[in-house]
Amino acid sequence: MIKKKLTNNLLLKILSLAIALAIWLLVANINDPVVVTSYDVPVTIQNSAYLESGGKTYQVLEQQQMVTVILRGNSSVVENRTGDIQAVADLTQIVDMDTTPVMVPVTATCDRVAAEDISVVPAAIGIEIEDMVSKDFTITVTAGDTTPSADYEVGTMEANPEKVTITGPESLIDKIDRVMAEVNTAPMNEDTTITSRLIIYDKNQDTLDETEMNYLKFDIGQPVVDIHVDLWRVRGDIQLAVNYSGSPAPGYQVGDVTITPSTISVAGTDEALAQLAVEGNTIEIPADAVVLEGQDSDVETRLTLSEYMPDDLVVANNVETAIANVSIIPEGSQEFRVATRDIAIENLDDKLRLVFDTDSVTVRVRETGGQINDLTADEISLSADMKDRGAGDYEIQLEADLPDGYELLVPVKTLVHVSELE
Repeated sequence: MIKKKLTNNLLLKILSLAIALAIWLLVANINDPVVVTSYDVPVTIQNSAYLESGGKTYQVLEQQQMVTVILRGNSSVVENRTGDIQAVADLTQIVDMDTTPVMVPVTATCDRVAAEDISVVPAAIGIEIEDMVSKDFTITVTAGDTTPSADYEVGTMEANPEKVTITGPESLIDKIDRVMAEVNTAPMNEDTTITSRLIIYDKNQDTLDETEMNYLKFDIGQPVVDIHVDLWRVRGDIQLAVNYSGSPAPGYQVGDVTITPSTISVAGTDEALAQLAVEGNTIEIPADAVVLEGQDSDVETRLTLSEYMPDDLVVANNVETAIANVSIIPEGSQEFRVATRDIAIENLDDKLRLVFDTDSVTVRVRETGGQINDLTADEISLSADMKDRGAGDYEIQLEADLPDGYELLVPVKTLVHVSELE
C-alpha cells in the first residue's frame, strides 16, 4: 500500500523536484551570482635566506612590489576580501638564476576560494640579485628645531650604541650617506633617556623609504637606539671681552673696541658655571681672533662663538656669532661717545616728534693745535637741523661745535625717526 503511494505519479513528482531545484538555483544565482573580482595586493617575499646563505641578496624591481589577484566565485565569497588575500613570491621557486632580471613565480591564496579560481597578474615578478655587504656608520643625534624648558639648554646627546652596522644589497648600502637619530627636547626639564628610530639619508640627502628600509638588516636588531640627553642650566649676562693682536699702520692708532652682542647667555655643567663665576662671568676672545697688523681703516671681524667657549659650556638661545669692531684712527685723534639726549633739535615742526635710532653717537675728533687728551665729550656740542622735514625716517648729518684747536675727523651721521604727534 505504502509502496503504491510512493510510486503513484512518480514522473510528476520527479518533474516537480526538478522544477523546484531549477527555481532554487535561479534565485540563488540572482541573490549571490558568480562574479570575477580583482585586487591589488603587495607581494610578500619568502625564504630570503635561500640567497643570503650564499652571500647574496635581492631587490624587487620598481613597480613590481604589487600584483593583481583575480578571484572567481559567488559574490558573497569573493567580494570585499582585500585583507584576506596573500600574494607570495618564494625565492626557492626561482627556475633560472642567469636571467636579467631573475623572475620569481607568485602564488596567491584566499580563504574559502579554491586555487583553480585564483589567478595572478603578472604571474612572476622581477628581482635583481646582488652581493650582500655590511658597513659601519656612526649615529648622529640631533634635536631638530626643538629646545628644552627656558632655563635649560641641551648639553650633550649620546646614542647607545654610538654606531651601527647595516647589511643589505651593495647598491643600496653604497647610497647611504649618514645615519641620524632625532629627539624632541621641547618638554624636557631634566636629564632624560628616550628611544629614537634611526633615520637614514642617502647621498642626495633624501631619507630612505619604507621599501628600501625593508631590505636592510641592523646588528642592533630593530633600527632604534636609546638617546641620553644631558641638560645644562642657562646663565645670562655673561660679558664678552675682545682682545686683539698686531699694530695698525704707521700714523694710526686703535680707537674704540666693541663687540655685538656684548653679553650672551651660556649653558653648562654646574662645575663649568662655577668656574665662570670665579672668572667674573666673562669670556675672553683671544688676541689671535682679531688681527690689526698694518690696518689703516676700521676692522670688523665675525666670530663663531662656539670656538671660544670653555670646556663644558655652550652658547644658549641660538646665538652663534658675534661681531667685533675695532676703529682705526689717525694718531692725534680720538673717539668720543655723545648721548643722543644731549643733541639739540632745531627747526622741528611743533606737530612732530623725533626719536634717535641709538642712545649715543660716535664723534671722531683730531687735534689742530690743541691736545687731544685734554678734550672731553662734554665740550662737544651736536645739533640736528630738521627744517622742512616731515614725518619719516632719515639719515641726517649732525652739526658739531668744537673748541678751538680741534676739528671733526669724519662727518657725524645718525638715523632718526620723525612722526606726527597724536
